[in-house]
Amino acid sequence: PELVILVRHGESEGNVDNTVWWKKADHEIELTRKGQQQAAEAGKRINNILNSYNNNSSCNNHRRIIRNIHLHVSPFERTIQTAKYALPYFDNQYNNIKNEQQQQKRIVKEYHLCTQLREQEFGNTQNSQFCQYREEQKKVGRFWYRFPTGESGADVLDRVKSWWEDSLLNTNERYDYEQCDAVIVFSHGLTVRLILCQLFSWSINTFHSVYNARNCDLYVL
Repeated sequence: PELVILVRHGESEGNVDNTVWWKKADHEIELTRKGQQQAAEAGKRINNILNSYNNNSSCNNHRRIIRNIHLHVSPFERTIQTAKYALPYFDNQYNNIKNEQQQQKRIVKEYHLCTQLREQEFGNTQNSQFCQYREEQKKVGRFWYRFPTGESGADVLDRVKSWWEDSLLNTNERYDYEQCDAVIVFSHGLTVRLILCQLFSWSINTFHSVYNARNCDLYVL
């Protein structure tokens, strides 16, 4: 694809109340009202990015106009909701291109729920011992520490690499298939950082120096 945009989910119930993690499974945690608004604003920013890219493309014969879009979404409720509230602002919209002869609608052609893009597994349940696990994590390192019945950052990196190589890079490899111009990814703070880690070959020390983006921040690749 010509363009990849990474989006962290909007503000969730767990971002404002840590006790929610003890009451709900991680994949069930939803957006707050503020998170829904953040997702809508992210959709508007995505629309502006696509329009800006297309106007540059209309002046550059080596770049395609963005018409066909695929979504890759973590199957957690907060990421599904983020995509839902963002989507109306960039799907089925006319490209704002100076050259009127190139005017065409942008369409989201495919929507994929990708388990490889889910949040790090912190364990089947997050209970009163979780604070103890966090202290252990500080000693071992955020990349290496594996939560009981959960994952380490290294585990997440392995599945992110698999998604990047097997899914994203092969997006346009199918025969008799309409070309995908852009992929928009809705995922989680750590997962997004590990996508950047494998893409830019960060060292472990570099990874440890980088923290989550804000809710609904975008990375344009």
